[in-house]
Formats: sequence, C-alpha cells, structure tokens
Amino acid sequence: MYDCKYCGNSCIRKGWQCQRQKLFCKTCCKHQQYTYAERRLTAKHERDAVFLNNEGCSVSSIARFIEFSKTTVCGIIDRLGSPIQLIPPLESNQDYEVDELKTFVGNKKNESWLMYSLNKATKDIISFCVGRRTKENIRKVTDVLMKLSPKSIRTDKLNIYPALIPKEIHKYKNKVTNHIERKNLQFRQQLRRLQRKTICYSKSEKMLRNSIALFIFSLEKQ
Repeated sequence: MYDCKYCGNSCIRKGWQCQRQKLFCKTCCKHQQYTYAERRLTAKHERDAVFLNNEGCSVSSIARFIEFSKTTVCGIIDRLGSPIQLIPPLESNQDYEVDELKTFVGNKKNESWLMYSLNKATKDIISFCVGRRTKENIRKVTDVLMKLSPKSIRTDKLNIYPALIPKEIHKYKNKVTNHIERKNLQFRQQLRRLQRKTICYSKSEKMLRNSIALFIFSLEKQ
C-alpha cells in the first residue's frame, strides 16, 4: 500500500504515466505519483542562458533551448546581471567618448536609454547607466571619467554635457564619436531587445539593465 502525501491515508494504484506509477486516494480524491523526476538548474544551464542572451536571443528562445520556463530564465538574468558593476581602470590622460542609445520599455512611448562611455584607444567600456536621459543619469557616467583625469571627453551636441564636462577637455564637433557609434551598432546587432525593428522588447527597466550588463561583461572578458 501507498500513503497519500496530502491526507496520509492509503492510496491505490491508478495506471502509469511516463513509466511512473500513478496513485489515487479515495479519501481526498487526489491523484499523485509514486516518484517524481524534477529537473534541476545547473551551472551549465546558467552559462547557456548567459551565452544565448549575449547572442541576442529573446527570453522565450532561451527558455525553449535550455528547456526551462521563461520565469526561470528571467531569474537567471536577474541574479547574474544585478551584481555587475564595472570597475574603473587604473589609467589617466586618455581620450573618452560618451553617447546614448535609445530604446523603450513596455511600449514605444516609455523611452529608456543606454548611456555609456568608451576608451577611444582600447575600445573598453568604462561606465554605463540605463534609464531616462536625464542630467542625473548622465552624471553617473561622466563622474567616473572625471576621476580618471581624462585628456578629452568627446560627445555629441546634447545640451546636458557642457554642464557636466569642463570646457577645456570637452569636444563635441562632428565625427568625434566614431568609435562609440560603431559600438552602438554592435549593441543593436547582437541584442535583439535593442534592435529598431523587432517584436522582442524589454518589459522592465531592470531586465533591460541586467541583460545589457551581462553583454558588456562578456565584452570586457574578451
């Protein structure tokens, strides 16, 4: 005889499913199995999820590939992406470029921006921020650069930058942000949620930030 896991009374055998004995309790009228095979999330599943995210796959695509739910995939991206914070390099007297990349969260009326800085010589991303294109968010990017005693900071003609960057090192003429514009193209090509024409989009700013953080971290390791 088998004991019911719900009420503790005896169960009877009630057929088979996937080579596992099915049970039925006449007291509480509930079905159950004698044994269960639960898939466990492993480190390989997490590595596959991060790799597919960095290759531009959507959450649904990643879930189909690793054979877990979309909620589990979102949990992996959140858990691994949230702690990522770029550590400023030990350098000085370098040329940097700063730019913003436009996207949206939820719908196209809810704009969100990726604001980040790039070392012109090494092409390394120094700092980044995801959110509204406000003075406070852009300051998070430029303040990191100011601590590195930059030789120059090159931006577009957005009117926020003159208030954050000293005039002596600020350059904003045409064709001074070529390298970071090329990096923008890489972001849009590899992350589907940043592409201009796609049905894959971010439903929360936190998920957008964590997905981008994982991608930037993978670039820094290359």
